[in-house]
Amino acid sequence: NSLVFAQDSIYARKVIQTLTASTFHGRGYVKNGDGIAAKYIASEFSKMQLQKTGINYYQNFLFGVNTFPSSMKINIDGKTLKPGADYIVFPTASSAKVEYNIIYCDSASSLIKLKSDENSCLFISNKIYAAHREEITEILESRTKGAVVFIEDTKLTWSVGRSQLKIPVIIAFQNALPHNSKKISFKINAKFQSQHKTQNVLATINGKEVPDTFIVITAHYDHLGRMGKKTIFPGANDNASGVAMLLNLAAYYSSAEHQPRYSMLFIAFAGEEAGLVGSKYYTEHPVIPLSKMKFLMNLDLLGTGDEGATVVNATEYKSQFALLKSINEEKKYLSFLGERGKARNSDHYHFSEKGVPSFFMYTMGGIKAYHDIDDIEKTLPLTKFKETFLLIRDFTDRL
Repeated sequence: NSLVFAQDSIYARKVIQTLTASTFHGRGYVKNGDGIAAKYIASEFSKMQLQKTGINYYQNFLFGVNTFPSSMKINIDGKTLKPGADYIVFPTASSAKVEYNIIYCDSASSLIKLKSDENSCLFISNKIYAAHREEITEILESRTKGAVVFIEDTKLTWSVGRSQLKIPVIIAFQNALPHNSKKISFKINAKFQSQHKTQNVLATINGKEVPDTFIVITAHYDHLGRMGKKTIFPGANDNASGVAMLLNLAAYYSSAEHQPRYSMLFIAFAGEEAGLVGSKYYTEHPVIPLSKMKFLMNLDLLGTGDEGATVVNATEYKSQFALLKSINEEKKYLSFLGERGKARNSDHYHFSEKGVPSFFMYTMGGIKAYHDIDDIEKTLPLTKFKETFLLIRDFTDRL
């Protein structure tokens, strides 16, 4: 058994290295990063001889997304800022090749300037943004000139935009800004793709006793992609780690000796970072009906574990959580199993909202890199990867 697991952790590491390679472009929407990742996952399913749910392993769909395919240069008083390290572009920012004088806005009353000052770049603290998020978002959407810099003092956390503003906006690290800056120039290339074509990747294994009921294992494979020509967000923990776990489980159950009692459906979702787009699409266009799903286990952020794991929906499905907890206590896999209620924070959400009993499990402790350029494979420890695999396997078998 330990030999098998030596192989498995080697395989998991290889999957994560592959998915985070620069040739996968951060599994986003520039240079077909998400498409390259989908093709890789489908080829792994094919090697394991998993069954297709249609003519191939894909469920295709379209959605709108804002992308930053090329120029990304911000200069303040002659200092060029480093993308990803000194600043991130606001996910819905527009293209710009422009220079502005800087005006500092450090109080709530500065929102008046945001409404009226059209020919400057306003520097606004993130505290003001946090306190007046809705109002500021509305003002940004109505503006056609000027620019905005939100000043962040703790951590740069990027995300995906589903629309595009008419002005350039960035979030800059306080420490990277020259003192009392006067002028800022933007050179940003933003491209809104209204019909980006992407795909969920699906495969099944036939159950030997109850073939028409499914246990579902899910993980999203997309990440944030590229921000300009040079900056990639690799997404090792989020969520190459979850895909590695999904593929490990698929490999395990695909062998004849481990054929499951119930059928199994494996879904690698696209578009999670853009707002759970792929999982929502599946629940609205189910390939295998939701009524045939006995239980769904969604895997996201599984690269650590020194502080145990948390289970979202644990309080919603008490008997299933009691089972998971009793297995963990008996086998002592993880030091802690935290329970959370409902949360719209990953791909389980649209399924449990439609009545499919679902958990979302993520590991805790270790590295804190998240939605940034530091979420890389080299520093991802996979501390409790093997134990988490065994816990999910035992839970699946006992279901």
